Amino acid sequence: MWDDRSNADFEIRCGNKKFKIHKTIIRAHSDVLAKACDNRSFEASILDLKAHPYNDNLNNLGDGDDPDIVEEMVHFFYHLELSPKARGMYRCATDEELSGHSLILLARIYVLAEKYFIEALKAKVLHHFSYMMRCPIHPELVEACHIIYKKTVEPAGEHGLRTTVSKALARDWSTSKKSGEHDKLLSEIPELAFRVLKVLPDSPCRHGYCFGEGHVAVLRTAAPGPSW
Repeated sequence: MWDDRSNADFEIRCGNKKFKIHKTIIRAHSDVLAKACDNRSFEASILDLKAHPYNDNLNNLGDGDDPDIVEEMVHFFYHLELSPKARGMYRCATDEELSGHSLILLARIYVLAEKYFIEALKAKVLHHFSYMMRCPIHPELVEACHIIYKKTVEPAGEHGLRTTVSKALARDWSTSKKSGEHDKLLSEIPELAFRVLKVLPDSPCRHGYCFGEGHVAVLRTAAPGPSW
């Protein structure tokens, strides 16, 4: 059906991008989008989504939709897989540098999947994000985590991106602690730090960090003085 979209019976528009799509495909993935297309007459089989490109600005998420992320959504609808761009296409075992851009892209896709209640897309993002978290921390993970913790929700009992990130960091604590990005993550996103430290074993004060009810303190030790 992907190659036959020129004959599709619906169209999604976002900014300067237009996506021909079959209504049956929409109904199979999102009740929210299905209602939107069912509320339109045959003559007006077009859904205009308010375009609001990300442009590396967290505040741009939520008010509208990024045309690039809508394109990723349509790709998933037909392939049941993320695009090669979103998957990152890297090898953790041999590549030292993680494709941080893909982490940010995955977080943005997850925001859209939550908005339109596309559970299969959320699950696919979780799968690939978990795989990427097996690699060394990349500077862009900080931006991705800001998106996750400020623009997504995670009801009690749900295993979403917030849980995925915190458990991955806790699992690889000894390795990830070597990264300069680790302190930045925990200090800038207290909820993430709290979740990570709750998972770690030992005492409430662990490896230079302390946490109490809903807050985290980063302990700094003075540099050793000169030896005379």
